[in-house]
Amino acid sequence: MSRRRHLRPAAVASATAVVLALGLTGTAHAAAPATTPGSAARADDPDQPENPLYDAPEGFRVDSGREAVALSWSTLSAATAYEVHRAEAEGTGPDEVGPFELLATVPTGSYADDSADPDVAYAYKVRALDGAGHVSPYTESLRGTRDTVAPFAPRDLTRARQDERGVTLTWRTGDSDSVKYMLYRAESPSAPRVKVGSTTSLTFRDTKGEPGLTYSYEVRGVDAVGNESEASNSVTGTRTVTAATAPKAPSVGSARLVGKRLTLSWSQSPYVPVSSYTVYRSKTSPVDTSDPANRLATTAGKEYTATVGEDGRDYSYAVVATSQHSVRSPASASVRPTYTEPRPPGATYVHDVAPGAGSVRLGWSAVPYGSDESRVTGYRVYRSTSPHLTKENAEFTEVTSGTEYVDRGLTGGTKYYYAVAALNEDGLESALSPEVSATPTS
Repeated sequence: MSRRRHLRPAAVASATAVVLALGLTGTAHAAAPATTPGSAARADDPDQPENPLYDAPEGFRVDSGREAVALSWSTLSAATAYEVHRAEAEGTGPDEVGPFELLATVPTGSYADDSADPDVAYAYKVRALDGAGHVSPYTESLRGTRDTVAPFAPRDLTRARQDERGVTLTWRTGDSDSVKYMLYRAESPSAPRVKVGSTTSLTFRDTKGEPGLTYSYEVRGVDAVGNESEASNSVTGTRTVTAATAPKAPSVGSARLVGKRLTLSWSQSPYVPVSSYTVYRSKTSPVDTSDPANRLATTAGKEYTATVGEDGRDYSYAVVATSQHSVRSPASASVRPTYTEPRPPGATYVHDVAPGAGSVRLGWSAVPYGSDESRVTGYRVYRSTSPHLTKENAEFTEVTSGTEYVDRGLTGGTKYYYAVAALNEDGLESALSPEVSATPTS
């Protein structure tokens, strides 16, 4: 079934009177232009003997389009410009074409008529000009339309098959104007559609869908000038998951290197169950994940944190997922971490001071650190027998990995002053905690 175009009625051509001159014999003759001996014929007369433009431009072509009607023709060596003439055309016969009017004068062999009214049929013809005012004969007139009418929507979209290779769809055409079909899908009926392919037939197999994910599909018809129809009905389809199905490649969302502390995190599609992730690195990008020498670590989670060497910033990293059936995914995109200079950790606070016989027990708060900070690896305890303790005047220091320390072998009755500083993996130390004091017993 073809759609009907609504065309504007063409203007009625006006008649041109032919003036006849009567001779002495009474016979009617066409009036000849007045000339004087030695004068030249009119420059715009294509039949004049000296006119170099004795042929019309060849290869004249008119192509309908959605945004404009495209005209083209072969250029003539003697021509300097071309006149494009246009008339409205209701039917196919010559008496159904309105009067031609000059539309444009152009220097080349092409013209795009974007001033045409949408969905109105026009007739076009062209002639050549030269610098002396000579004109060629017109080309034949050809029809064209600025076509904005879309085809009817395809009907009866059906999911014919779904398996591990993809989803096969079939449908019926909406009308004969569709020359191809565009397939769209979305991850849910309400999600935005994305184009997944095109075909000139009435069937299509989507082999690129993510296994295990149910998509919503629709199809649209497209005519010869690119007008796209409304959508067909929608159907759902799922590329099935089997034991041989590979997971989707992980998507690395964050890669940071703070001093020597590397943190990678990624996301993973849930439709193929994953049992582990392998992190790879190399000094070339993309990372070759088939080379065992590039393997860095395996983890069950979606984050990897490690202390790396001084050259950690010279590496690129990639992640590969492994399914529960030991099928490896493609590698993630290779990423190079964003480097941040390390900062000293924050200060702690001593909250517990307990003197004993020749000893003092201290307890303090653990210093937290964020993803953009170096990991805290320990604490240094400072001690002095004088108040106003500083790192420089301390008489004793001790490093511990925990948040508690017992200072033994002290002299009973002597007052001791303490402060604690946090240490990170880059060797940086925090400011001292507020000073505390205690006097052990004998």
